[in-house]
Amino acid sequence: MGILISQLHGEANPLRRIVSNLLIACAAILLTLAALEALVRLAGSTDADGRFTLLNFTLEAQELPVNELRGQVEGYIANKDIAVVIYDERMGWSFRPNSVRQDGAFTINSAGFRSRRDFDQSPPADTLRIAVFGDSFTAGDDVSDDEVWAYLLERALNKAGIRSEVLNFGVGAYGMGQAYLRWRHLGKNFTPDIVIFGLQPENLKRNVNVFRQLLHRSGPAFSKPRFALIDDELQLLNVPTLPPEQLMDVFENFSQHPLAPFEFYYQSRYRAARWWTASRLISLAFEALRPDDDDPGIYTPCSEGGELGKAIVDAFAQDVLEADAEFIVLHLPLQSHLTRYFSDLPRPRPVYDFLLDHSRESYHYIAFEEHLQPMHLDDAYWSATKHYGPGLHALLAETVAQRILDCLQSGACALSRFDDHSPFQIAGH
Repeated sequence: MGILISQLHGEANPLRRIVSNLLIACAAILLTLAALEALVRLAGSTDADGRFTLLNFTLEAQELPVNELRGQVEGYIANKDIAVVIYDERMGWSFRPNSVRQDGAFTINSAGFRSRRDFDQSPPADTLRIAVFGDSFTAGDDVSDDEVWAYLLERALNKAGIRSEVLNFGVGAYGMGQAYLRWRHLGKNFTPDIVIFGLQPENLKRNVNVFRQLLHRSGPAFSKPRFALIDDELQLLNVPTLPPEQLMDVFENFSQHPLAPFEFYYQSRYRAARWWTASRLISLAFEALRPDDDDPGIYTPCSEGGELGKAIVDAFAQDVLEADAEFIVLHLPLQSHLTRYFSDLPRPRPVYDFLLDHSRESYHYIAFEEHLQPMHLDDAYWSATKHYGPGLHALLAETVAQRILDCLQSGACALSRFDDHSPFQIAGH
Protein backbone atom coordinates (compact mmCIF):
# COMPACT_ATOMS: atom_id res chain seq x y z
CA MET A 1 0.00 0.00 0.00
CA GLY A 2 2.79 2.42 0.89
CA ILE A 3 4.46 1.71 -2.43
CA LEU A 4 1.20 2.48 -4.32
CA ILE A 5 0.76 5.82 -2.53
CA SER A 6 4.35 6.71 -3.25
CA GLN A 7 3.82 5.97 -6.95
CA LEU A 8 0.71 8.18 -7.05
CA HIS A 9 2.58 11.04 -5.42
CA GLY A 10 5.36 10.60 -7.95
CA GLU A 11 2.94 10.81 -10.86
CA ALA A 12 1.20 13.89 -9.41
CA ASN A 13 4.38 15.89 -8.82
CA PRO A 14 5.13 16.65 -12.54
CA LEU A 15 1.56 17.81 -13.10
CA ARG A 16 1.75 19.93 -9.97
CA ARG A 17 5.00 21.48 -11.19
CA ILE A 18 3.48 22.27 -14.61
CA VAL A 19 0.44 23.94 -13.03
CA SER A 20 2.69 25.83 -10.61
CA ASN A 21 4.92 27.06 -13.45
CA LEU A 22 1.90 28.18 -15.47
CA LEU A 23 0.56 30.12 -12.51
CA ILE A 24 3.93 31.78 -11.97
CA ALA A 25 4.14 32.70 -15.69
CA CYS A 26 0.61 34.12 -15.68
CA ALA A 27 1.36 36.13 -12.57
CA ALA A 28 4.53 37.51 -14.18
CA ILE A 29 2.63 38.47 -17.35
CA LEU A 30 -0.11 40.17 -15.34
CA LEU A 31 2.44 42.07 -13.27
CA THR A 32 4.28 43.16 -16.43
CA LEU A 33 1.03 44.31 -18.05
CA ALA A 34 0.05 46.15 -14.88
CA ALA A 35 3.42 47.91 -14.85
CA LEU A 36 3.09 48.84 -18.54
CA GLU A 37 -0.46 50.07 -17.92
CA ALA A 38 0.81 52.30 -15.12
CA LEU A 39 3.64 53.65 -17.30
CA VAL A 40 1.24 54.39 -20.17
CA ARG A 41 -1.12 56.26 -17.87
CA LEU A 42 1.74 58.29 -16.41
CA ALA A 43 3.19 59.12 -19.82
CA GLY A 44 -0.11 60.18 -21.39
CA SER A 45 -2.58 62.93 -20.62
CA THR A 46 -6.36 63.13 -20.27
CA ASP A 47 -8.33 66.22 -21.29
CA ALA A 48 -11.46 67.69 -19.71
CA ASP A 49 -13.69 65.49 -21.87
CA GLY A 50 -11.93 62.29 -20.86
CA ARG A 51 -9.90 61.74 -24.05
CA PHE A 52 -6.51 60.15 -23.42
CA THR A 53 -3.52 61.08 -25.61
CA LEU A 54 -0.10 59.47 -25.86
CA LEU A 55 2.32 60.39 -28.64
CA ASN A 56 0.25 60.58 -31.85
CA PHE A 57 -2.66 58.47 -30.60
CA THR A 58 -5.83 59.76 -29.01
CA LEU A 59 -8.42 57.52 -27.38
CA GLU A 60 -12.01 58.68 -27.38
CA ALA A 61 -13.80 58.94 -24.07
CA GLN A 62 -16.89 56.83 -23.46
CA GLU A 63 -18.99 59.96 -23.10
CA LEU A 64 -19.62 62.77 -25.56
CA PRO A 65 -16.88 65.45 -25.45
CA VAL A 66 -19.35 68.02 -24.21
CA ASN A 67 -16.79 70.69 -23.32
CA GLU A 68 -15.23 70.68 -26.78
CA LEU A 69 -18.63 70.58 -28.47
CA ARG A 70 -19.78 73.52 -26.39
CA GLY A 71 -16.77 75.59 -27.37
CA GLN A 72 -17.37 75.06 -31.09
CA VAL A 73 -21.07 75.79 -30.86
CA GLU A 74 -20.52 78.93 -28.79
CA GLY A 75 -17.78 80.02 -31.20
CA TYR A 76 -20.17 79.82 -34.14
CA ILE A 77 -22.98 81.60 -32.31
CA ALA A 78 -20.63 84.44 -31.32
CA ASN A 79 -19.51 84.92 -34.94
CA LYS A 80 -22.58 83.88 -36.89
CA ASP A 81 -23.19 87.40 -38.21
CA ILE A 82 -19.89 87.28 -40.11
CA ALA A 83 -19.58 83.55 -40.78
CA VAL A 84 -19.44 82.45 -44.43
CA VAL A 85 -20.73 78.94 -43.71
CA ILE A 86 -24.09 79.52 -42.05
CA TYR A 87 -26.98 77.56 -40.55
CA ASP A 88 -29.57 76.34 -43.06
CA GLU A 89 -32.78 74.78 -41.75
CA ARG A 90 -33.24 72.59 -44.85
CA MET A 91 -29.68 71.44 -45.56
CA GLY A 92 -27.90 71.93 -42.23
CA TRP A 93 -25.48 74.55 -43.51
CA SER A 94 -24.81 76.50 -46.68
CA PHE A 95 -22.88 79.52 -47.90
CA ARG A 96 -23.76 83.09 -46.97
CA PRO A 97 -24.89 84.91 -50.14
CA ASN A 98 -22.60 87.68 -51.38
CA SER A 99 -19.56 86.58 -49.39
CA VAL A 100 -16.01 85.35 -49.97
CA ARG A 101 -13.78 82.61 -48.56
CA GLN A 102 -10.13 81.62 -48.85
CA ASP A 103 -8.85 85.19 -48.58
CA GLY A 104 -11.13 86.32 -51.40
CA ALA A 105 -10.30 83.47 -53.80
CA PHE A 106 -13.65 81.69 -53.30
CA THR A 107 -16.63 83.87 -54.26
CA ILE A 108 -20.28 83.18 -53.38
CA ASN A 109 -22.95 84.98 -55.39
CA SER A 110 -26.31 86.40 -54.31
CA ALA A 111 -28.04 83.01 -54.67
CA GLY A 112 -25.56 81.38 -52.28
CA PHE A 113 -23.45 79.24 -54.62
CA ARG A 114 -19.90 79.61 -55.88
CA SER A 115 -19.65 82.09 -58.74
CA ARG A 116 -18.44 85.60 -59.39
CA ARG A 117 -21.65 86.41 -61.22
CA ASP A 118 -25.38 85.97 -60.76
CA PHE A 119 -27.70 83.99 -63.02
CA ASP A 120 -31.34 84.33 -63.99
CA GLN A 121 -33.33 81.31 -62.92
CA SER A 122 -34.36 80.70 -66.54
CA PRO A 123 -31.36 79.96 -68.76
CA PRO A 124 -30.88 81.83 -72.06
CA ALA A 125 -32.60 80.10 -74.97
CA ASP A 126 -29.35 79.42 -76.83
CA THR A 127 -27.23 78.39 -73.83
CA LEU A 128 -26.60 74.94 -72.38
CA ARG A 129 -26.90 75.13 -68.60
CA ILE A 130 -25.10 72.62 -66.39
CA ALA A 131 -25.43 72.41 -62.60
CA VAL A 132 -22.94 70.51 -60.42
CA PHE A 133 -23.59 69.20 -56.91
CA GLY A 134 -21.44 67.56 -54.27
CA ASP A 135 -19.02 68.27 -51.45
CA SER A 136 -15.74 70.19 -51.23
CA PHE A 137 -14.27 68.38 -54.26
CA THR A 138 -17.11 69.80 -56.31
CA ALA A 139 -17.10 73.20 -54.61
CA GLY A 140 -13.35 73.41 -55.26
CA ASP A 141 -11.87 73.99 -51.81
CA ASP A 142 -8.25 75.21 -51.87
CA VAL A 143 -8.28 76.54 -55.44
CA SER A 144 -9.34 79.94 -56.77
CA ASP A 145 -12.42 80.88 -58.76
CA ASP A 146 -10.33 80.76 -61.95
CA GLU A 147 -8.99 77.27 -61.15
CA VAL A 148 -12.06 75.32 -60.05
CA TRP A 149 -13.15 72.61 -62.48
CA ALA A 150 -16.74 73.86 -62.87
CA TYR A 151 -15.50 77.24 -64.15
CA LEU A 152 -12.93 75.56 -66.40
CA LEU A 153 -15.63 73.21 -67.75
CA GLU A 154 -17.68 76.20 -68.84
CA ARG A 155 -14.65 77.70 -70.60
CA ALA A 156 -13.81 74.40 -72.32
CA LEU A 157 -17.36 73.96 -73.65
CA ASN A 158 -17.56 77.52 -74.89
CA LYS A 159 -14.18 77.10 -76.58
CA ALA A 160 -15.53 73.97 -78.30
CA GLY A 161 -18.47 75.95 -79.65
CA ILE A 162 -21.06 75.11 -77.00
CA ARG A 163 -22.49 78.28 -75.51
CA SER A 164 -22.64 77.15 -71.88
CA GLU A 165 -23.13 78.10 -68.25
CA VAL A 166 -21.92 75.91 -65.38
CA LEU A 167 -23.42 76.58 -61.95
CA ASN A 168 -21.47 75.21 -59.00
CA PHE A 169 -23.71 74.17 -56.07
CA GLY A 170 -21.05 72.18 -54.23
CA VAL A 171 -20.64 72.76 -50.48
CA GLY A 172 -17.85 71.46 -48.26
CA ALA A 173 -18.62 68.58 -45.85
CA TYR A 174 -21.91 67.80 -47.59
CA GLY A 175 -23.22 64.26 -47.61
CA MET A 176 -25.03 62.66 -50.51
CA GLY A 177 -28.40 63.50 -49.03
CA GLN A 178 -27.49 67.17 -48.64
CA ALA A 179 -26.35 67.37 -52.27
CA TYR A 180 -29.70 65.90 -53.31
CA LEU A 181 -31.60 68.35 -51.08
CA ARG A 182 -29.59 71.28 -52.47
CA TRP A 183 -30.80 70.25 -55.91
CA ARG A 184 -34.39 70.04 -54.72
CA HIS A 185 -34.45 73.32 -52.82
CA LEU A 186 -32.09 75.50 -54.85
CA GLY A 187 -30.59 74.00 -57.98
CA LYS A 188 -33.85 72.89 -59.55
CA ASN A 189 -35.03 76.51 -59.57
CA PHE A 190 -32.33 77.31 -62.14
CA THR A 191 -33.68 74.72 -64.60
CA PRO A 192 -30.40 73.18 -65.79
CA ASP A 193 -30.21 70.94 -68.85
CA ILE A 194 -27.57 68.67 -67.32
CA VAL A 195 -26.99 67.85 -63.65
CA ILE A 196 -23.64 66.41 -62.54
CA PHE A 197 -23.39 64.72 -59.16
CA GLY A 198 -19.80 64.66 -57.87
CA LEU A 199 -19.80 61.29 -56.13
CA GLN A 200 -17.48 60.59 -53.23
CA PRO A 201 -18.19 56.98 -52.11
CA GLU A 202 -16.37 57.75 -48.85
CA ASN A 203 -19.32 60.00 -48.09
CA LEU A 204 -21.45 56.93 -47.43
CA LYS A 205 -20.41 57.52 -43.81
CA ARG A 206 -22.15 60.91 -43.93
CA ASN A 207 -25.43 59.19 -44.78
CA VAL A 208 -25.67 57.78 -41.25
CA ASN A 209 -24.54 60.95 -39.47
CA VAL A 210 -26.81 63.65 -38.00
CA PHE A 211 -24.48 65.81 -35.91
CA ARG A 212 -21.41 66.77 -37.93
CA GLN A 213 -19.21 67.25 -34.86
CA LEU A 214 -19.66 63.62 -33.88
CA LEU A 215 -18.22 62.50 -37.22
CA HIS A 216 -15.44 65.11 -37.37
CA ARG A 217 -14.74 67.09 -34.22
CA SER A 218 -13.49 70.00 -36.32
CA GLY A 219 -17.09 70.81 -37.14
CA PRO A 220 -18.97 72.59 -38.55
CA ALA A 221 -21.11 73.04 -35.45
CA PHE A 222 -24.37 72.08 -37.12
CA SER A 223 -26.76 69.19 -37.37
CA LYS A 224 -27.76 67.90 -40.79
CA PRO A 225 -30.84 66.31 -42.36
CA ARG A 226 -30.59 62.56 -42.43
CA PHE A 227 -32.40 60.12 -44.71
CA ALA A 228 -33.53 56.77 -43.34
CA LEU A 229 -34.97 53.78 -45.17
CA ILE A 230 -38.21 52.95 -43.43
CA ASP A 231 -40.34 50.23 -45.06
CA ASP A 232 -38.04 50.53 -48.09
CA GLU A 233 -38.94 54.19 -48.53
CA LEU A 234 -36.65 57.18 -48.03
CA GLN A 235 -37.82 59.30 -45.15
CA LEU A 236 -36.18 62.54 -44.07
CA LEU A 237 -35.31 63.17 -40.42
CA ASN A 238 -34.21 66.33 -38.61
CA VAL A 239 -36.00 68.78 -40.89
CA PRO A 240 -36.04 71.59 -40.12
CA THR A 241 -32.56 70.97 -38.78
CA LEU A 242 -31.83 71.87 -35.19
CA PRO A 243 -30.40 75.40 -34.94
CA PRO A 244 -26.98 75.74 -33.26
CA GLU A 245 -28.58 77.45 -30.25
CA GLN A 246 -30.31 74.15 -29.37
CA LEU A 247 -27.37 71.81 -29.86
CA MET A 248 -25.90 71.98 -26.37
CA ASP A 249 -29.19 70.94 -24.78
CA VAL A 250 -29.14 67.95 -27.11
CA PHE A 251 -25.52 67.01 -26.39
CA GLU A 252 -25.92 67.24 -22.62
CA ASN A 253 -28.79 64.71 -22.68
CA PHE A 254 -27.97 62.92 -25.90
CA SER A 255 -29.12 59.41 -25.03
CA GLN A 256 -32.63 60.75 -24.43
CA HIS A 257 -32.95 62.59 -27.74
CA PRO A 258 -35.15 61.08 -30.50
CA LEU A 259 -32.31 61.46 -33.01
CA ALA A 260 -29.79 59.48 -30.92
CA PRO A 261 -30.74 56.09 -32.48
CA PHE A 262 -30.04 57.56 -35.94
CA GLU A 263 -26.59 58.92 -35.11
CA PHE A 264 -24.15 56.18 -36.09
CA TYR A 265 -21.18 57.90 -34.49
CA TYR A 266 -22.87 58.04 -31.13
CA GLN A 267 -24.00 54.44 -31.26
CA SER A 268 -20.60 53.15 -32.43
CA ARG A 269 -18.18 55.39 -30.52
CA TYR A 270 -19.91 56.16 -27.27
CA ARG A 271 -22.59 53.53 -26.75
CA ALA A 272 -20.67 50.50 -28.02
CA ALA A 273 -17.94 50.46 -25.39
CA ARG A 274 -15.73 47.37 -25.71
CA TRP A 275 -14.69 45.41 -22.63
CA TRP A 276 -11.05 46.29 -23.08
CA THR A 277 -11.48 50.06 -23.31
CA ALA A 278 -10.84 50.34 -19.56
CA SER A 279 -7.20 49.52 -20.34
CA ARG A 280 -5.17 52.37 -21.85
CA LEU A 281 -2.50 49.88 -22.96
CA ILE A 282 -4.85 47.57 -24.88
CA SER A 283 -6.78 50.50 -26.31
CA LEU A 284 -3.59 52.10 -27.64
CA ALA A 285 -2.52 48.80 -29.20
CA PHE A 286 -5.89 48.56 -30.93
CA GLU A 287 -5.63 52.17 -32.12
CA ALA A 288 -2.16 51.54 -33.56
CA LEU A 289 -3.15 48.35 -35.36
CA ARG A 290 -6.60 49.21 -36.69
CA PRO A 291 -6.92 50.13 -40.39
CA ASP A 292 -7.23 53.76 -41.45
CA ASP A 293 -10.91 53.25 -42.16
CA ASP A 294 -12.45 52.10 -38.90
CA ASP A 295 -16.00 51.91 -40.27
CA PRO A 296 -15.70 49.48 -43.20
CA GLY A 297 -19.20 48.12 -42.65
CA ILE A 298 -20.67 51.48 -43.66
CA TYR A 299 -19.48 50.98 -47.23
CA THR A 300 -20.88 47.52 -47.97
CA PRO A 301 -24.00 47.16 -50.14
CA CYS A 302 -26.02 45.57 -47.33
CA SER A 303 -25.05 48.12 -44.67
CA GLU A 304 -27.33 51.01 -43.79
CA GLY A 305 -24.84 53.49 -45.25
CA GLY A 306 -24.57 51.49 -48.46
CA GLU A 307 -28.31 51.01 -48.89
CA LEU A 308 -28.91 54.69 -48.24
CA GLY A 309 -26.20 55.70 -50.73
CA LYS A 310 -27.80 53.72 -53.55
CA ALA A 311 -31.30 54.92 -52.65
CA ILE A 312 -30.22 58.58 -52.50
CA VAL A 313 -28.43 58.45 -55.86
CA ASP A 314 -31.51 56.80 -57.43
CA ALA A 315 -33.88 59.37 -55.90
CA PHE A 316 -31.60 62.20 -57.02
CA ALA A 317 -31.48 60.82 -60.56
CA GLN A 318 -35.22 60.25 -60.76
CA ASP A 319 -35.97 63.79 -59.62
CA VAL A 320 -33.53 65.24 -62.17
CA LEU A 321 -34.92 63.14 -65.02
CA GLU A 322 -38.48 64.14 -64.09
CA ALA A 323 -37.32 67.76 -64.40
CA ASP A 324 -36.34 66.99 -68.04
CA ALA A 325 -32.61 67.22 -67.36
CA GLU A 326 -29.85 64.68 -67.94
CA PHE A 327 -28.17 63.13 -64.91
CA ILE A 328 -24.43 62.37 -64.83
CA VAL A 329 -22.57 60.67 -61.99
CA LEU A 330 -18.95 61.81 -61.76
CA HIS A 331 -16.66 59.74 -59.54
CA LEU A 332 -14.12 62.01 -57.86
CA PRO A 333 -11.46 59.70 -56.37
CA LEU A 334 -9.44 60.55 -53.31
CA GLN A 335 -5.68 60.19 -53.31
CA SER A 336 -6.05 56.99 -51.27
CA HIS A 337 -8.38 55.55 -53.91
CA LEU A 338 -5.84 56.30 -56.63
CA THR A 339 -3.11 54.63 -54.59
CA ARG A 340 -5.13 51.41 -54.67
CA TYR A 341 -6.13 51.94 -58.29
CA PHE A 342 -2.55 52.22 -59.55
CA SER A 343 -1.00 49.65 -57.21
CA ASP A 344 0.84 46.76 -58.86
CA LEU A 345 0.00 44.55 -55.90
CA PRO A 346 -3.16 42.42 -55.99
CA ARG A 347 -5.73 44.17 -53.85
CA PRO A 348 -9.41 43.49 -53.25
CA ARG A 349 -11.79 45.98 -54.79
CA PRO A 350 -12.97 48.67 -52.36
CA VAL A 351 -16.17 47.57 -50.65
CA TYR A 352 -17.95 50.67 -51.94
CA ASP A 353 -17.39 49.67 -55.57
CA PHE A 354 -20.96 48.36 -55.66
CA LEU A 355 -22.10 51.99 -55.78
CA LEU A 356 -19.73 52.84 -58.62
CA ASP A 357 -20.89 49.76 -60.53
CA HIS A 358 -24.53 50.68 -60.01
CA SER A 359 -23.94 54.25 -61.19
CA ARG A 360 -22.04 53.05 -64.26
CA GLU A 361 -24.80 50.61 -65.19
CA SER A 362 -27.73 52.95 -64.52
CA TYR A 363 -26.70 56.47 -65.53
CA HIS A 364 -24.28 58.51 -67.58
CA TYR A 365 -21.08 57.87 -65.65
CA ILE A 366 -17.59 59.38 -65.64
CA ALA A 367 -14.78 57.66 -63.73
CA PHE A 368 -12.12 60.35 -63.35
CA GLU A 369 -9.51 57.83 -62.21
CA GLU A 370 -9.59 56.24 -65.67
CA HIS A 371 -8.20 59.49 -67.10
CA LEU A 372 -5.32 59.82 -64.64
CA GLN A 373 -1.79 58.46 -64.50
CA PRO A 374 0.36 57.20 -61.60
CA MET A 375 2.19 60.54 -61.64
CA HIS A 376 -1.02 62.18 -60.42
CA LEU A 377 -0.47 60.52 -57.05
CA ASP A 378 2.33 63.00 -56.42
CA ASP A 379 1.54 65.49 -53.67
CA ALA A 380 2.25 68.32 -56.12
CA TYR A 381 -1.19 67.63 -57.63
CA TRP A 382 -2.96 67.85 -54.28
CA SER A 383 -3.57 70.62 -51.79
CA ALA A 384 -2.36 70.53 -48.20
CA THR A 385 -5.80 69.25 -47.16
CA LYS A 386 -5.72 66.55 -49.90
CA HIS A 387 -8.17 68.27 -52.21
CA TYR A 388 -7.42 68.50 -55.91
CA GLY A 389 -4.82 71.06 -56.88
CA PRO A 390 -5.09 73.29 -59.99
CA GLY A 391 -3.61 70.64 -62.30
CA LEU A 392 -6.21 68.03 -61.38
CA HIS A 393 -9.01 70.59 -61.69
CA ALA A 394 -7.84 71.44 -65.21
CA LEU A 395 -7.66 67.78 -66.21
CA LEU A 396 -11.06 67.08 -64.66
CA ALA A 397 -12.63 69.94 -66.63
CA GLU A 398 -11.16 68.60 -69.88
CA THR A 399 -12.38 65.09 -69.09
CA VAL A 400 -15.95 66.15 -68.30
CA ALA A 401 -16.11 68.53 -71.28
CA GLN A 402 -15.11 65.77 -73.69
CA ARG A 403 -17.65 63.36 -72.25
CA ILE A 404 -20.41 65.94 -72.53
CA LEU A 405 -19.42 66.70 -76.13
CA ASP A 406 -19.51 62.99 -76.93
CA CYS A 407 -22.90 62.62 -75.24
CA LEU A 408 -24.37 65.54 -77.18
CA GLN A 409 -22.92 64.51 -80.51
CA SER A 410 -24.12 60.92 -80.16
CA GLY A 411 -27.60 61.99 -79.08
CA ALA A 412 -27.27 60.00 -75.84
CA CYS A 413 -27.92 63.19 -73.88
CA ALA A 414 -31.44 64.27 -74.74
CA LEU A 415 -31.98 67.97 -74.09
CA SER A 416 -35.66 68.77 -74.04
CA ARG A 417 -35.20 72.54 -74.40
CA PHE A 418 -33.57 72.20 -77.82
CA ASP A 419 -35.21 71.02 -81.00
CA ASP A 420 -31.89 69.84 -82.39
CA HIS A 421 -29.56 68.10 -79.96
CA SER A 422 -26.49 68.80 -82.03
CA PRO A 423 -24.03 70.87 -79.98
CA PHE A 424 -23.32 73.00 -83.00
CA GLN A 425 -26.99 73.90 -83.29
CA ILE A 426 -27.05 74.70 -79.57
CA ALA A 427 -24.12 77.00 -80.03
CA GLY A 428 -25.85 78.81 -82.87
CA HIS A 429 -23.65 77.35 -85.60
